[in-house]
Amino acid sequence: MSRFAGLALALATTFAATTSQAVEIHSVDVQHDQARYRISMRVTLDAPAAATYAVFADLPRLREVNPAVREVRVLEALPNDARRVFTEVRACVSLYCRHLKQVQDMRFEPRGNGGRVRAQVLPERSDFRYGDANWDFRDCEGRTCLDFDAELEPAFWVPPLIGPWLIKRKLHEEAVETSKGLERLARAPSIVP
Repeated sequence: MSRFAGLALALATTFAATTSQAVEIHSVDVQHDQARYRISMRVTLDAPAAATYAVFADLPRLREVNPAVREVRVLEALPNDARRVFTEVRACVSLYCRHLKQVQDMRFEPRGNGGRVRAQVLPERSDFRYGDANWDFRDCEGRTCLDFDAELEPAFWVPPLIGPWLIKRKLHEEAVETSKGLERLARAPSIVP
């Protein structure tokens, strides 16, 4: 196969893979007030809610959901189906990249058709002064309605003029990327050994 044919096949495969996803982005809103960012996202994923929640709750798979996630480790199990979790995410805005580390207490609330995850950042062990996030996976006629709401306050310096705009843009991109990754993995056939 010629290099051109190989490249054409790779591009066609990539195009087919990206166009087969049916994520419907209803809204992604990022607000900035003082040092805090509020993110709100409403999407519909073309995959069952139980499968989508299962992918998200399988913490080591978060690296497959979004390639910006570099590391995920469960540090300890907590009462009431909660876990203390370390994550490291590589965030690049323009030419500037930063590895963001955080430790969160995550509580998992599975339901028959989906579930909810609530996370609270532990500031003393994170690159955030404050962080609170909620993911709600609900069944919507065989698909997943996902509502995500978060509030974050970085513990690092953000340039006052352009920084908030860049962070908003990056948070929006990552919300969309994560939605697509969840849908892709939830739709993938299970491999049974």
